[in-house]
Amino acid sequence: MRNIKNAFGQADDRFVANVNQTLADIQRKKERKPMTKRGLRLAAVAAFLCVVFIGTALAITNTWGILDFLRGRRIDTKVLPEAADIVQKDVAQEGGQTELVTFTVREAVLDGQNYYIVVDAKPSSPDYLLLGPDAAPSDPIVNMGPLFSDKTGTIADYASEKKKEIIHTSVGATGGNCSIDFLLEDDGTLTYMLNGSYTGDSADSTMELTCMTAPFTTHDGNDAIDMLTGKAATRDGNDGIDMLNREFATLSVKLKNTGTKDTVTSTAPATYADCGVRVDKITLTGSAMAIYANVEFTVIDEEKYAETDGGLRFEFLDKNGERLPDGAASSGGTEAVDDTHYTQQISIQASETLPEVIVLRGFNCWEKNKYETHTFEMK
Repeated sequence: MRNIKNAFGQADDRFVANVNQTLADIQRKKERKPMTKRGLRLAAVAAFLCVVFIGTALAITNTWGILDFLRGRRIDTKVLPEAADIVQKDVAQEGGQTELVTFTVREAVLDGQNYYIVVDAKPSSPDYLLLGPDAAPSDPIVNMGPLFSDKTGTIADYASEKKKEIIHTSVGATGGNCSIDFLLEDDGTLTYMLNGSYTGDSADSTMELTCMTAPFTTHDGNDAIDMLTGKAATRDGNDGIDMLNREFATLSVKLKNTGTKDTVTSTAPATYADCGVRVDKITLTGSAMAIYANVEFTVIDEEKYAETDGGLRFEFLDKNGERLPDGAASSGGTEAVDDTHYTQQISIQASETLPEVIVLRGFNCWEKNKYETHTFEMK
Protein backbone atom coordinates (compact mmCIF):
# COMPACT_ATOMS: atom_id res chain seq x y z
CA MET A 1 0.00 0.00 0.00
CA ARG A 2 2.87 2.31 0.85
CA ASN A 3 6.44 2.23 2.18
CA ILE A 4 5.58 0.72 5.55
CA LYS A 5 9.09 0.90 6.92
CA ASN A 6 9.32 4.66 6.44
CA ALA A 7 5.71 5.34 7.35
CA PHE A 8 5.39 3.36 10.54
CA GLY A 9 8.87 2.68 11.92
CA GLN A 10 10.10 -0.70 13.14
CA ALA A 11 7.49 -3.45 12.65
CA ASP A 12 7.08 -6.37 15.03
CA ASP A 13 7.52 -10.04 14.08
CA ARG A 14 3.80 -10.67 13.62
CA PHE A 15 3.43 -7.71 11.29
CA VAL A 16 6.41 -8.76 9.16
CA ALA A 17 5.19 -12.34 8.89
CA ASN A 18 1.71 -11.22 7.90
CA VAL A 19 2.98 -8.76 5.29
CA ASN A 20 5.12 -11.49 3.75
CA GLN A 21 2.12 -13.83 3.67
CA THR A 22 -0.07 -11.19 2.04
CA LEU A 23 2.59 -10.30 -0.57
CA ALA A 24 2.90 -13.98 -1.42
CA ASP A 25 -0.86 -14.18 -1.94
CA ILE A 26 -0.75 -11.09 -4.15
CA GLN A 27 2.09 -12.57 -6.21
CA ARG A 28 0.05 -15.71 -6.89
CA LYS A 29 -2.86 -13.60 -8.09
CA LYS A 30 -0.91 -11.25 -10.37
CA GLU A 31 -2.01 -13.08 -13.56
CA ARG A 32 -5.57 -12.02 -12.84
CA LYS A 33 -6.91 -8.55 -13.51
CA PRO A 34 -4.48 -6.16 -11.82
CA MET A 35 -6.57 -4.88 -8.99
CA THR A 36 -6.36 -4.56 -5.24
CA LYS A 37 -9.62 -4.92 -3.34
CA ARG A 38 -10.49 -2.22 -0.84
CA GLY A 39 -9.22 -2.98 2.60
CA LEU A 40 -8.42 -6.52 3.59
CA ARG A 41 -10.64 -9.55 3.30
CA LEU A 42 -11.79 -10.78 6.67
CA ALA A 43 -10.60 -14.28 5.78
CA ALA A 44 -7.08 -12.90 5.28
CA VAL A 45 -6.81 -9.99 7.64
CA ALA A 46 -3.15 -10.82 8.01
CA ALA A 47 -1.58 -7.50 7.07
CA PHE A 48 -2.59 -5.05 9.72
CA LEU A 49 -1.63 -1.52 8.91
CA CYS A 50 -0.44 -0.49 12.36
CA VAL A 51 2.49 -1.18 14.63
CA VAL A 52 2.53 -1.20 18.41
CA PHE A 53 3.27 2.39 19.38
CA ILE A 54 1.48 3.33 22.57
CA GLY A 55 1.69 5.86 25.40
CA THR A 56 1.90 4.97 29.07
CA ALA A 57 -1.50 6.47 29.87
CA LEU A 58 -3.28 4.14 27.46
CA ALA A 59 -1.20 1.19 28.57
CA ILE A 60 -2.64 1.26 32.08
CA THR A 61 -6.25 2.24 31.37
CA ASN A 62 -9.20 1.04 29.31
CA THR A 63 -9.50 4.17 27.16
CA TRP A 64 -9.03 2.72 23.69
CA GLY A 65 -11.55 4.57 21.57
CA ILE A 66 -11.37 5.50 17.89
CA LEU A 67 -9.18 8.55 18.36
CA ASP A 68 -6.94 6.61 20.74
CA PHE A 69 -6.31 3.97 18.08
CA LEU A 70 -5.51 6.66 15.51
CA ARG A 71 -3.11 8.47 17.85
CA GLY A 72 -1.61 5.47 19.59
CA ARG A 73 -1.39 2.86 16.84
CA ARG A 74 -0.50 5.06 13.86
CA ILE A 75 2.30 7.53 13.21
CA ASP A 76 1.45 11.08 12.07
CA THR A 77 -2.26 10.39 11.62
CA LYS A 78 -4.17 13.60 12.36
CA VAL A 79 -7.87 14.43 12.27
CA LEU A 80 -9.70 17.74 12.66
CA PRO A 81 -10.68 18.87 16.19
CA GLU A 82 -14.37 18.39 15.38
CA ALA A 83 -13.74 14.66 14.83
CA ALA A 84 -14.35 14.20 18.55
CA ASP A 85 -17.86 15.58 18.08
CA ILE A 86 -18.90 12.91 15.58
CA VAL A 87 -17.75 9.93 17.66
CA GLN A 88 -20.87 7.99 18.67
CA LYS A 89 -20.60 6.45 22.13
CA ASP A 90 -24.13 5.24 22.83
CA VAL A 91 -24.61 3.00 19.81
CA ALA A 92 -27.91 1.15 19.40
CA GLN A 93 -27.01 -2.51 18.97
CA GLU A 94 -28.24 -6.04 19.46
CA GLY A 95 -26.83 -9.54 19.23
CA GLY A 96 -23.12 -10.30 19.25
CA GLN A 97 -23.04 -13.04 21.86
CA THR A 98 -21.51 -16.50 21.66
CA GLU A 99 -21.03 -18.99 24.47
CA LEU A 100 -17.42 -17.88 24.90
CA VAL A 101 -17.46 -14.15 24.15
CA THR A 102 -19.77 -11.14 24.09
CA PHE A 103 -19.09 -8.54 21.38
CA THR A 104 -20.26 -4.93 21.84
CA VAL A 105 -19.58 -1.68 20.01
CA ARG A 106 -17.83 0.84 22.22
CA GLU A 107 -17.56 3.74 19.73
CA ALA A 108 -18.31 4.43 16.09
CA VAL A 109 -17.94 7.06 13.38
CA LEU A 110 -19.76 7.06 10.05
CA ASP A 111 -18.65 10.15 8.14
CA GLY A 112 -20.34 9.55 4.79
CA GLN A 113 -17.29 7.88 3.23
CA ASN A 114 -15.85 5.49 5.83
CA TYR A 115 -16.88 3.75 9.03
CA TYR A 116 -14.64 3.47 12.08
CA ILE A 117 -15.89 1.08 14.76
CA VAL A 118 -14.33 0.00 18.05
CA VAL A 119 -15.65 -3.37 19.23
CA ASP A 120 -15.04 -4.92 22.64
CA ALA A 121 -14.80 -8.70 22.84
CA LYS A 122 -15.33 -9.72 26.47
CA PRO A 123 -14.68 -13.33 27.54
CA SER A 124 -17.44 -15.15 29.41
CA SER A 125 -14.83 -16.53 31.80
CA PRO A 126 -11.74 -14.90 33.33
CA ASP A 127 -9.95 -18.13 32.46
CA TYR A 128 -10.11 -17.33 28.72
CA LEU A 129 -7.34 -15.51 26.82
CA LEU A 130 -8.73 -14.00 23.63
CA LEU A 131 -6.69 -13.75 20.43
CA GLY A 132 -7.47 -11.82 17.25
CA PRO A 133 -7.90 -13.23 13.73
CA ASP A 134 -4.24 -13.51 12.76
CA ALA A 135 -2.76 -14.28 16.19
CA ALA A 136 -1.47 -17.73 17.06
CA PRO A 137 -0.32 -19.25 20.37
CA SER A 138 3.23 -19.44 19.02
CA ASP A 139 3.39 -15.66 18.44
CA PRO A 140 5.36 -13.43 20.84
CA ILE A 141 3.22 -12.19 23.71
CA VAL A 142 4.41 -8.61 23.07
CA ASN A 143 2.20 -8.65 19.97
CA MET A 144 -0.87 -8.45 22.19
CA GLY A 145 -0.43 -4.76 22.99
CA PRO A 146 1.02 -2.30 25.50
CA LEU A 147 0.30 -4.38 28.57
CA PHE A 148 2.88 -6.88 27.36
CA SER A 149 5.59 -4.54 26.11
CA ASP A 150 8.02 -5.75 28.78
CA LYS A 151 7.09 -9.45 28.50
CA THR A 152 9.09 -12.22 26.84
CA GLY A 153 8.04 -15.61 25.53
CA THR A 154 5.06 -16.66 23.46
CA ILE A 155 1.32 -16.27 23.92
CA ALA A 156 1.20 -19.97 24.76
CA ASP A 157 3.84 -19.47 27.45
CA TYR A 158 1.83 -16.64 28.98
CA ALA A 159 -1.41 -18.63 28.86
CA SER A 160 0.27 -21.58 30.55
CA GLU A 161 1.72 -19.35 33.27
CA LYS A 162 -1.66 -17.71 33.95
CA LYS A 163 -3.57 -20.99 33.52
CA LYS A 164 -5.77 -19.56 30.77
CA GLU A 165 -7.44 -21.28 27.81
CA ILE A 166 -6.69 -19.59 24.49
CA ILE A 167 -9.75 -18.61 22.41
CA HIS A 168 -9.71 -17.51 18.78
CA THR A 169 -11.97 -14.55 17.87
CA SER A 170 -12.75 -12.50 14.78
CA VAL A 171 -15.14 -9.70 13.88
CA GLY A 172 -15.76 -7.86 10.63
CA ALA A 173 -18.39 -6.16 8.51
CA THR A 174 -20.78 -8.58 6.83
CA GLY A 175 -20.49 -8.57 3.05
CA GLY A 176 -17.61 -6.11 2.95
CA ASN A 177 -13.89 -5.68 3.38
CA CYS A 178 -12.31 -3.86 6.26
CA SER A 179 -8.97 -3.30 7.91
CA ILE A 180 -8.63 -4.57 11.46
CA ASP A 181 -6.41 -3.79 14.42
CA PHE A 182 -6.72 -5.19 17.95
CA LEU A 183 -5.12 -5.22 21.38
CA LEU A 184 -5.73 -6.83 24.75
CA GLU A 185 -6.81 -4.62 27.65
CA ASP A 186 -6.08 -5.16 31.33
CA ASP A 187 -9.48 -6.68 32.17
CA GLY A 188 -9.14 -9.39 29.51
CA THR A 189 -11.16 -7.51 26.86
CA LEU A 190 -9.83 -7.83 23.33
CA THR A 191 -10.56 -4.47 21.69
CA TYR A 192 -10.92 -4.25 17.91
CA MET A 193 -10.71 -1.25 15.59
CA LEU A 194 -12.52 -1.77 12.27
CA ASN A 195 -12.30 0.58 9.30
CA GLY A 196 -13.85 0.28 5.86
CA SER A 197 -15.49 2.21 3.06
CA TYR A 198 -19.18 3.15 3.13
CA THR A 199 -21.30 3.55 0.00
CA GLY A 200 -24.69 4.55 1.43
CA ASP A 201 -26.14 8.05 1.63
CA SER A 202 -28.91 7.78 4.23
CA ALA A 203 -28.94 9.69 7.52
CA ASP A 204 -28.87 6.43 9.46
CA SER A 205 -27.36 3.09 8.58
CA THR A 206 -27.74 -0.35 10.09
CA MET A 207 -24.60 -2.44 9.80
CA GLU A 208 -24.16 -6.09 10.59
CA LEU A 209 -20.89 -7.34 12.03
CA THR A 210 -20.08 -11.04 11.87
CA CYS A 211 -18.43 -12.34 15.04
CA MET A 212 -16.79 -15.74 15.43
CA THR A 213 -15.23 -17.62 18.34
CA ALA A 214 -13.54 -21.01 18.59
CA PRO A 215 -11.14 -22.84 20.88
CA PHE A 216 -7.67 -23.76 19.71
CA THR A 217 -6.72 -27.39 19.25
CA THR A 218 -3.46 -29.29 18.96
CA HIS A 219 -4.88 -32.68 18.02
CA ASP A 220 -4.73 -34.12 14.51
CA GLY A 221 -7.47 -34.20 11.91
CA ASN A 222 -9.46 -32.01 9.57
CA ASP A 223 -11.31 -30.30 12.40
CA ALA A 224 -8.24 -28.13 13.03
CA ILE A 225 -6.94 -25.45 10.68
CA ASP A 226 -3.60 -23.72 10.80
CA MET A 227 -3.86 -19.95 11.46
CA LEU A 228 -1.65 -18.68 8.64
CA THR A 229 -1.81 -21.37 5.94
CA GLY A 230 -5.51 -22.16 6.18
CA LYS A 231 -4.67 -25.87 5.94
CA ALA A 232 -5.49 -28.69 8.31
CA ALA A 233 -3.26 -28.87 11.36
CA THR A 234 -0.29 -31.14 10.79
CA ARG A 235 0.38 -34.32 12.77
CA ASP A 236 3.20 -32.77 14.73
CA GLY A 237 0.60 -31.01 16.87
CA ASN A 238 0.70 -27.47 15.45
CA ASP A 239 -1.90 -25.17 16.99
CA GLY A 240 -4.98 -24.55 14.90
CA ILE A 241 -8.60 -23.43 15.22
CA ASP A 242 -11.07 -26.08 16.33
CA MET A 243 -13.44 -25.77 13.37
CA LEU A 244 -15.98 -28.23 14.76
CA ASN A 245 -16.57 -26.02 17.79
CA ARG A 246 -16.55 -22.57 16.25
CA GLU A 247 -19.58 -20.38 16.85
CA PHE A 248 -20.93 -17.38 14.92
CA ALA A 249 -23.00 -14.40 16.06
CA THR A 250 -24.33 -11.32 14.29
CA LEU A 251 -23.93 -7.92 15.94
CA SER A 252 -26.37 -5.42 14.43
CA VAL A 253 -25.53 -1.75 15.01
CA LYS A 254 -27.37 1.41 14.03
CA LEU A 255 -25.10 4.34 13.17
CA LYS A 256 -25.79 7.99 12.47
CA ASN A 257 -24.26 9.19 9.21
CA THR A 258 -22.66 12.56 10.01
CA GLY A 259 -21.84 13.10 6.34
CA THR A 260 -19.01 14.86 4.54
CA LYS A 261 -18.06 18.53 4.46
CA ASP A 262 -17.36 19.38 0.81
CA THR A 263 -16.37 17.92 -2.56
CA VAL A 264 -14.18 19.19 -5.42
CA THR A 265 -13.30 17.60 -8.78
CA SER A 266 -10.52 18.07 -11.32
CA THR A 267 -11.22 20.30 -14.32
CA ALA A 268 -9.16 18.48 -16.99
CA PRO A 269 -7.54 15.09 -17.63
CA ALA A 270 -3.79 14.40 -17.83
CA THR A 271 -1.80 11.73 -19.69
CA TYR A 272 0.84 9.67 -17.90
CA ALA A 273 2.61 8.43 -21.03
CA ASP A 274 5.39 6.54 -19.25
CA CYS A 275 2.92 4.13 -17.66
CA GLY A 276 0.30 4.16 -20.42
CA VAL A 277 -2.71 5.72 -18.69
CA ARG A 278 -4.79 8.88 -18.67
CA VAL A 279 -6.13 10.23 -15.40
CA ASP A 280 -9.66 11.24 -16.31
CA LYS A 281 -11.01 12.59 -13.05
CA ILE A 282 -10.00 13.19 -9.46
CA THR A 283 -12.61 13.70 -6.76
CA LEU A 284 -11.75 14.93 -3.27
CA THR A 285 -14.29 14.66 -0.47
CA GLY A 286 -13.57 16.13 2.94
CA SER A 287 -14.62 15.09 6.42
CA ALA A 288 -13.31 15.63 9.93
CA MET A 289 -11.50 12.27 9.66
CA ALA A 290 -9.73 12.57 6.30
CA ILE A 291 -9.78 13.80 2.74
CA TYR A 292 -11.00 10.89 0.64
CA ALA A 293 -9.62 10.88 -2.90
CA ASN A 294 -10.99 8.91 -5.84
CA VAL A 295 -8.72 8.74 -8.90
CA GLU A 296 -10.30 7.49 -12.15
CA PHE A 297 -7.92 6.46 -14.93
CA THR A 298 -8.03 4.75 -18.34
CA VAL A 299 -5.42 2.54 -20.00
CA ILE A 300 -4.46 4.17 -23.32
CA ASP A 301 -1.25 2.24 -24.06
CA GLU A 302 -1.65 -1.44 -23.22
CA GLU A 303 2.03 -2.24 -23.75
CA LYS A 304 3.24 0.49 -21.40
CA TYR A 305 0.61 -0.34 -18.82
CA ALA A 306 1.53 -4.04 -18.97
CA GLU A 307 5.08 -3.07 -18.00
CA THR A 308 3.74 -1.82 -14.64
CA ASP A 309 2.76 -5.44 -13.87
CA GLY A 310 -0.42 -4.23 -12.19
CA GLY A 311 1.61 -2.12 -9.76
CA LEU A 312 0.54 1.38 -10.86
CA ARG A 313 -0.59 3.56 -7.97
CA PHE A 314 -0.93 7.31 -7.46
CA GLU A 315 0.16 9.53 -4.58
CA PHE A 316 -0.45 13.19 -3.70
CA LEU A 317 2.52 15.52 -3.24
CA ASP A 318 3.01 18.82 -1.43
CA LYS A 319 4.70 21.89 -2.95
CA ASN A 320 8.12 20.44 -2.08
CA GLY A 321 7.45 17.18 -3.87
CA GLU A 322 6.97 15.19 -0.66
CA ARG A 323 4.14 12.72 -0.23
CA LEU A 324 1.19 14.17 1.68
CA PRO A 325 0.47 12.49 5.04
CA ASP A 326 -2.06 9.68 5.01
CA GLY A 327 -5.54 10.18 6.39
CA ALA A 328 -7.33 8.21 9.07
CA ALA A 329 -8.78 5.64 6.67
CA SER A 330 -6.65 2.54 6.22
CA SER A 331 -9.03 1.05 3.68
CA GLY A 332 -8.53 1.81 0.00
CA GLY A 333 -6.89 0.40 -3.10
CA THR A 334 -7.36 0.01 -6.84
CA GLU A 335 -10.33 -1.64 -8.53
CA ALA A 336 -10.97 -2.53 -12.15
CA VAL A 337 -14.20 -1.09 -13.56
CA ASP A 338 -13.61 -3.05 -16.78
CA ASP A 339 -10.60 -4.11 -18.86
CA THR A 340 -9.36 -0.54 -19.41
CA HIS A 341 -10.94 1.62 -16.68
CA TYR A 342 -9.76 1.68 -13.07
CA THR A 343 -10.32 3.65 -9.88
CA GLN A 344 -8.01 4.13 -6.94
CA GLN A 345 -9.18 5.27 -3.52
CA ILE A 346 -6.72 7.12 -1.29
CA SER A 347 -7.02 8.73 2.13
CA ILE A 348 -4.95 11.85 2.87
CA GLN A 349 -4.73 13.97 5.99
CA ALA A 350 -7.84 15.93 6.95
CA SER A 351 -7.91 19.67 6.27
CA GLU A 352 -10.30 22.52 7.06
CA THR A 353 -10.57 23.32 3.34
CA LEU A 354 -10.11 21.32 0.18
CA PRO A 355 -7.24 22.34 -2.14
CA GLU A 356 -7.75 24.32 -5.33
CA VAL A 357 -4.67 22.70 -6.92
CA ILE A 358 -3.25 19.22 -6.36
CA VAL A 359 -0.13 17.40 -7.56
CA LEU A 360 -0.45 13.72 -8.45
CA ARG A 361 2.45 11.37 -9.14
CA GLY A 362 2.36 7.81 -10.40
CA PHE A 363 4.56 5.11 -8.89
CA ASN A 364 4.99 1.36 -9.01
CA CYS A 365 4.14 -0.40 -5.76
CA TRP A 366 6.23 -3.45 -6.74
CA GLU A 367 9.42 -1.83 -8.03
CA LYS A 368 9.08 1.51 -6.16
CA ASN A 369 10.04 3.48 -9.28
CA LYS A 370 8.29 6.79 -10.00
CA TYR A 371 6.25 7.79 -13.03
CA GLU A 372 5.15 11.20 -14.27
CA THR A 373 3.85 14.01 -12.08
CA HIS A 374 0.99 16.30 -13.12
CA THR A 375 -0.81 19.24 -11.56
CA PHE A 376 -4.62 19.37 -11.50
CA GLU A 377 -6.87 22.34 -10.87
CA MET A 378 -9.83 21.51 -8.67
CA LYS A 379 -13.22 23.17 -8.32
